[in-house]
Amino acid sequence: MNDIISIENLTFSYNEQKTVLREINAKVCNSDLITLLGPNGVGKSTLLNCITGLLTVKKGNIKLNNRDIISLKIKSIAQIIAYVQQNFQNNFDYTVREYVTMGRTAHKNIFEFPTESDYCIADEALEKLNILHLQKCSYNEISGGEQQQVCIARAMAQQPKLIILDEPTSALDYDNQIKVLNLAKKISELGYAVLMTTHNPEHSLLLNSTVWILGRNGQMVVGSAKELITEKTLRGLYASEICVSEVPFCNRKVCFVNKL
Repeated sequence: MNDIISIENLTFSYNEQKTVLREINAKVCNSDLITLLGPNGVGKSTLLNCITGLLTVKKGNIKLNNRDIISLKIKSIAQIIAYVQQNFQNNFDYTVREYVTMGRTAHKNIFEFPTESDYCIADEALEKLNILHLQKCSYNEISGGEQQQVCIARAMAQQPKLIILDEPTSALDYDNQIKVLNLAKKISELGYAVLMTTHNPEHSLLLNSTVWILGRNGQMVVGSAKELITEKTLRGLYASEICVSEVPFCNRKVCFVNKL
């Protein structure tokens, strides 16, 4: 299986005084479902910005489809990776269909208008997420949970190989968090690779995902949720007395803080 992304010995620093990422090694393949965990300020956004070409790698390398990322233009990267930002705000009154169709920009020239084929691809993305009924609604007037689903549909319309979801559940209630987790699982089953950042280790357990854990030392550990979502790992990561316990009646584990 060809790697969509191959990260080899990536080290990154903004200045000589502080190294943010140290010798990161990881791979992303088709249909991978990955959750990225780590405390605030350890460099999760920096890692994503390196992967998407927004930051220039100076030591180590990142390859997209076996090509060095520094040789690729932003438009070429956008045809491989779609990035769904956290709490994206839209200042224009686009319909949902218009907004999702903007995902086709990665495949268009700067002044080229969307074609009927582009609208069909947008409609297909909406249909796959069961939100085609929203296509004529104003993006600004639908709920936060619906907006998050529409943003994911826009990413799918981009027809990438990898969809990055940057803390997609951070501003959502519990019901909408579950909906987004189900969407992440669904789009990976459709063949997209999914890389999702989260502050909730239970998300990794619910999704049974591959886990990337970025520590305070800038190093990253890669493994399965079963291997890495443990009391020892979480207590070291978050410096809190976190417990991981099996719930027999639903055959799953939960995480909770033992003491405040």
